[in-house]
Amino acid sequence: MGLEKGNPKKHELLTYGTSRAVRLADCDYAGSIDVHIVIRALGGQPFRAEPVAAMVIENVEVYCRRLQYRLHGCCLMPDHLHVLLSPRESKVPLANWLRSFKSYTTNRFMKLGGTPPLWQRSAYDHVCRAAETAEQVLRYIVENPVRRGLVDSWEDWAWTKVCIQL
Repeated sequence: MGLEKGNPKKHELLTYGTSRAVRLADCDYAGSIDVHIVIRALGGQPFRAEPVAAMVIENVEVYCRRLQYRLHGCCLMPDHLHVLLSPRESKVPLANWLRSFKSYTTNRFMKLGGTPPLWQRSAYDHVCRAAETAEQVLRYIVENPVRRGLVDSWEDWAWTKVCIQL
């Protein structure tokens, strides 16, 4: 797939580290936007272990508070994490949130007996478009365990956090 007319030139695109997720050079994803992030575990299904899952969910909330992000909700699957958040007025770039969260949770994972690294290097992010509401995107996120056949209702999944009305 080539770059089409009107799209950024290849040299105007950046990645986080050596990730494959492409971001625009001048966009720090800081501001009043809603962003859906998917972060994958590096190997296996480390979040099947209850202490690890509880630690990850707790720290999604901690890092949103610490960096003054608004958390709409999250869902931790056995091998990946979905988070819907907004940097709001914090002016903290998404790359800072990701780096801080992944570093801290990896350190905690090691203290729980896990072997690092916990997370893949890249993260998928999707900036919600004008036609999408946070509620619609969060509904998609929380239905993940149902689509995977892990539970019959999203409310039955222990590792789902919803902070807005669905």
